[in-house]
Amino acid sequence: MARTNHKARMERLLSRHPDAVYTDGAAHRRDQLLVAEHQSELAREAGSRVVDRVDEYPEIGVHRLRLRTSARVHVPEFAADLREQGIGATPNHLLRGEPDYIGGPFGVPELCAPIAPPVANGVGRPVTVAVLDTGITPHPWFTNTDWWPEVTPDQLDPVAADCDYGLDAQAGHGTFVAGVILQKAPNARLWIDRVLDDIGICDELELLHGLGRIRRREETSGVPVDVVNISLGGYAHADHPSSLVADALRRFGSHTVVVTAAGNNGSDRPFWPAALKDCVAVGTKAPFSDRGWWVDAHAPGVDVLGPFPQRRPDGEIELGYARWSGTSFAAPHVAGAIARLANDKEITAREAAEVLLDTARPKTDPEYGVEIG
Repeated sequence: MARTNHKARMERLLSRHPDAVYTDGAAHRRDQLLVAEHQSELAREAGSRVVDRVDEYPEIGVHRLRLRTSARVHVPEFAADLREQGIGATPNHLLRGEPDYIGGPFGVPELCAPIAPPVANGVGRPVTVAVLDTGITPHPWFTNTDWWPEVTPDQLDPVAADCDYGLDAQAGHGTFVAGVILQKAPNARLWIDRVLDDIGICDELELLHGLGRIRRREETSGVPVDVVNISLGGYAHADHPSSLVADALRRFGSHTVVVTAAGNNGSDRPFWPAALKDCVAVGTKAPFSDRGWWVDAHAPGVDVLGPFPQRRPDGEIELGYARWSGTSFAAPHVAGAIARLANDKEITAREAAEVLLDTARPKTDPEYGVEIG
């Protein structure tokens, strides 16, 4: 595997996302502002001198305001001004998978020997876990399940033919995350949605589209989503969380538990969406893990084992296994533990989460491996 080169990774990121603006420890897309559809007209009127055009996304109830480059608008300050007027505006923040491209876990996944596959027994209450990530690759752990035929081509991780796993820092990330969930909850039914690119980046608008697709799938299928795993996030300007993401998560209702990675920056600064009240924020005990009042639980996140796609010199994907570290993999451990308990005890995911996160129980549960934050 390639060695970590953080400078080269940053150069790759900027070449893929040339409109990225990084200030105050937070990143957003240049000259873009997101607002709720019902407040779009108010935002346009307030910014009539600087708004160039508006992109409308009625399927998620969000509009993107494109600002004139010549106006040189400081987007975070403009968003703050609109919020003071009662308009829930937010910069189109850039988010990343956790392992990230500038911090922990300070390396790339290391290939390892095969590990025992999870074995489903089909017993208990059916539980559905949505995974918003880089997509997944065909792997025996997945292709032999009853949910694999529902995976569509746009939900697959393409793993580019020239992928070097150093600069393409998160190729295979979603495959690994899905594998961690299944190791904890072999009976879980996975719904896959691809929001991250192969260097592990998406923006807030792409995350909102992914959440919207899961919600529509839930509505059209009649199958409730028990757990949503989001092993990605970022910082917000002035630590002001996105009201749009918070609203999108609340639309799932009380039957759904959202589990999120706490971030790998060794900081207590709130990391979003993990720090949202409606999320279960998961860190790990390693020094790189974020920490603070908003972290709800800790789980194994160092040298985690899971399925991993590796490109061979002939271009074919080898269905292998790897060892990887990061809060990206602590989160699916907790998501899987919640799904497993809901399946085993035939209770709701919310009830399962309350049991696992109950401060009155033993601090560390050897069976489920979840430690209260």
